Order: sequence, then structure tokens, then C-alpha cells
Amino acid sequence: MKIVVKTLGVAASLFAVLTVSAQTGAASGTKYGKGQDSITCVRNYSLFTSDYQLKNYDAAIVHWRKVWRDCPLSSINYTIQGAAMYKYYIDRELSPDKKNALIDTLMQVYEKGIALRPQAADNYRQYMLEDMLKYLDTPENQSKILQMLENQIIIQKENTSALMYASYMRIIMTQNVAGQLSDEELLDNYAKISDLISDAIKKTNNEELAKARDMIDEQFVNSSAAGCENLLKIYDVKYEENKDDTEFLRKLTRLLNRKECTDSKLFEMASEQMYALNPSSDAAYNMAKLFFRRENYDKAVEYFENAIKSETEPFDKANYNYQLGAIMLTQYKKFTEAKKYALEASRLRPDWGAPYVLLANTYANGPKCGEDDFEQRYVYWVVVDKLEKAKAVDPDISATVNSLINQYKQLFPKKEEGFFRNIIEGSTVTVGCWINESTKVRYNN
Repeated sequence: MKIVVKTLGVAASLFAVLTVSAQTGAASGTKYGKGQDSITCVRNYSLFTSDYQLKNYDAAIVHWRKVWRDCPLSSINYTIQGAAMYKYYIDRELSPDKKNALIDTLMQVYEKGIALRPQAADNYRQYMLEDMLKYLDTPENQSKILQMLENQIIIQKENTSALMYASYMRIIMTQNVAGQLSDEELLDNYAKISDLISDAIKKTNNEELAKARDMIDEQFVNSSAAGCENLLKIYDVKYEENKDDTEFLRKLTRLLNRKECTDSKLFEMASEQMYALNPSSDAAYNMAKLFFRRENYDKAVEYFENAIKSETEPFDKANYNYQLGAIMLTQYKKFTEAKKYALEASRLRPDWGAPYVLLANTYANGPKCGEDDFEQRYVYWVVVDKLEKAKAVDPDISATVNSLINQYKQLFPKKEEGFFRNIIEGSTVTVGCWINESTKVRYNN
């Protein structure tokens, strides 16, 4: 009996040693765990990786669950890999109840991954949000999704995808229509998201973000909350409370600009106050519009020039150049200046037709080049060239441009006179002096 007791004692001691030396990664906070548990984890992780790479998900997910339970820190990609498998099953599941259970598990995977790896949390949240928008975008979940979107956009800044911005705007519009979000809350949220995406575009010049901003602006403009009367009623009170806050003033003037509420006293006060506190490009532009409305064109030009000098975002800079060019043409008859600003606007925004229309009108109305009436009509060939260019880069303005083209074609030189001068249709000529453009000969038959 003594021998048996002694043997059992040794066995018990060995078991105790193995128990201490064997510990899961989840329990120890280590990558694979300790002792026998680390060996088991490495084996399961290896089996998972092999099956996952072969897309044999039925086998892979068995090993994944074991590793996820015992040593989830095995790989920084483990959360995303697990999510990928669950999405595979979600997309193929026909039973609504089973699909919902899988979606719930998918969200738990992300939440555990975020808790386990704070350094990768932003990346995990991005994937989680995309999947929430795909699988959980229902009225009862939208408030939670909206808060997560706002947090993610603020954290990721210019790295936020266009989808996140567009989804944010879509949800607040949906909630406003459903009566879950007041007009005032919609306005505040729109101003916030509009500024964030505009700042991101300035830093990245990202075309997808620019398209998303255009869509966001269009949605807001078409909303019932966006009328001038509503805006002024809401922001008149807020102005007095926030008139020393440059960020508030910037958001307010941008909002009133986009809704064309610039003839209001509120816009005037906010613009002057914003420029006094911070003479930025936005502030200078607002002042330019104020003085233009007052018909003080000298001051308007001064502020437009200031706006152009300080603006870095091509979209807005093109707009400032275009408007200044229009003033030079219509108010001062300074045709070379109008040409300069129109060309710069077209350079900054090659897909915008308006600067080419401005250039065409400038050429048509400016001093004529040529020794006689026949040569002076060459300019209309150049005018039509610019209008055709406007239509080519910006098809949305085709109807207006086609009407102008038909008008100016009537002013082309007569074919009979061209015949006597031996100027062949289709040949190239140059319109000189201040225009200095080459063009093709065409006649008004």
C-alpha cells in the first residue's frame, strides 16, 4: 500500500506541473498559450490556415472556432478571416432565423476582435460598419449605425471611404422623412458631414469623395428641410450664440451659399463676422458675393482675388475664377482678363463646361480681330469651337449650348466671299490679336 500511495503522489505532482505549464492563450494573454495548449493552438491554427487558403470553409471554421476560443491573438488577420467565413455562410443561408443568428455571430466576432486588439480596432470597425450596412440596415438599427459612422468618419478623417459618407447622409435623410430626426438635427448633421467630406477632398483630391459630396449636396437640396425660410428661422438664434465661433460661421455661410440664401441679412452678418475673425478663402468668397450684390464691383473683384489666392481646392478655385471672369466680361468689358480667368477655371476643372461658354461669350463680344468684316467673322469659328468643347466635357449643358451654336453659326462668313478669296473650307487659319487661336474654316451656306 505504501508503494501505491507513493506512486499516486508522484502522478499527482506530475499532473500539477503539467497543469501549470499548460495554459491557453486566452487565459494567459499570449499569442499561442503555454505548454500543451500552445502546441494544440499551433496545430489548430495550421489546420485552419491550410483549409482557409483552399476555401474549404466547412473544415476551416471548425479549427477557427477552437483557435478563436483558446488563442485568438494568434494572428492580427484572424478576426477578418473569421468574418469572411461567416459572411460566406450568411450569403448562402435561406432560413431567415439561421441567417439572423449568423449575422449576430458575425457582429460578436468583430466586437471581440476590437476588444482583443485595440491597435487594429479602427480597421475592424470599418469592416464591421460595412457589414452592418449590408446586413443590418433596418430602422431599428439605424441610430446605432449612424453613431458608429460619425465616430468612424471623425477618427479616419480623409481615409474614410465614400461609402461611409454617402451612407451617413442616406440614413439621416431616411430618419428625417420618418420623423425620427427633426429638420434642425438634419441641418446640423448635414453641415457636419459636408464639412468633413470637403476637408477630406482638400487633402486627397479624391474623385470618389467628390462624387459622394455632389450626391450628398443634391440629397440635401431636395429635402423639405432645406428651404431658406427654415434655415433662417433655425440659424438666426444660433448666430447670436455662436458668432465668435469661426467654425460655426464657416458651416453657416457654406450652408446658406449652397441653398442660395445669400440675399439674407443673416448671410451678410455671418460673412462679415467670419472675415473679421478669419480672412480665409471661404470668407473672402462670401464677402465678394456681398459686394457684388451691392453692385460694388471693385470690392467684389478684390475679394474674389483674395479668395483665389488663398484657396487650394481645385473645385472651389475654379468656381472663383469663373465668377471673376464673368464680372470682368459683363461689368468691366475687360476681355483679356475675362479670357484669363475662364481659361484658369477650365484648367482647374476640365470636366466643367461653363468656363468654355464664358470664353465663347468673351470672344464673341470682345474687340474684333481682322482687317475687314470677312476676317472679323473668323472669331465665330473659335466661338463655336469653345461651345463644342463645353458640350463635349459637360453633356448636361448640351441643350443650352446647342442653341448658342446655332445662333453663332449664322454669323459665319459667306461661302461665296470665301471662294473669291481662295480660302478653302476645312483649312486652318489663326485668329490673331488678343484671341490668338487657330481654327478650321467653315461657312454659312
